[in-house]
Parts: sequence; C-alpha cells; structure tokens
Amino acid sequence: MTCDHYLRQARNNEQAARNIKDDYPDWAITICFYAALHCVEYYACSKKCDIKSEYPAPSPHESRRDYIFDLGEQLGNRNLRKVYQDLEDESQRARYLKNISTDTKSYYTNNKKVNQSFQNLQQIKQILGI
Repeated sequence: MTCDHYLRQARNNEQAARNIKDDYPDWAITICFYAALHCVEYYACSKKCDIKSEYPAPSPHESRRDYIFDLGEQLGNRNLRKVYQDLEDESQRARYLKNISTDTKSYYTNNKKVNQSFQNLQQIKQILGI
C-alpha cells in the first residue's frame, strides 16, 4: 500500500474545513487538526516510519506527539511541535468546549481561532514539504 491515501485524506479534510468555516467554525477547526494529523501520517509513511511501533504510547495521539517532537528536532524546526500542539488543543476546545472561559457563542464566532487553525495547518505542511 502506498502512502497517498494519507495525503488524499489530508487534502479532503482541508477542503472540507474551508467549505464550512463560516457556518461551522468549530468543525472547521477540528477538521484542520485532522488534516494536520494525516499530513504527519503521510510524512511518516513516506519515510518508512511506523509511528505506532517506533513510538509506543498509551494512545495513537500520544505516539504521534512523540514522533512530532523527534521529527521537529531532526528537521531543525521545533516550531512543528508547537503548531501541531496548538492545533490539537484548539480542536479539543472546539469539540469539547474544553477550557473555554468565554461564552460558547463568542467562541464559535471567533474567526481569529479559525484563521489561526488554517495558519497552523499551513505551517505544518510547509515544514513537512507537503
């Protein structure tokens, strides 16, 4: 099996997020995170890295975070971990209203959060050369 399915899924997710960002910003943020996740999976696959076996952890998300930490070091770009973690954290807030100190209506209509999620996704793609 090739790695292209990860790249297709990342692109599909990004397009879906763009299509719904105005009406469903919370889901656009979440989908941006999943696009980033598939970009990372694509990159790892293309480098013949099996994240699950090379970075054993209690969950696939934790394994991926460990891989991203190492990858940022290898690529000489520690910002990879920061933008990925920011995107993951923001998707948690959007999905579960986790650690939201404002009312949910203002959170959902905050274009700054959506725009930052797209910017983080773009940075991840740039760092990984996707």
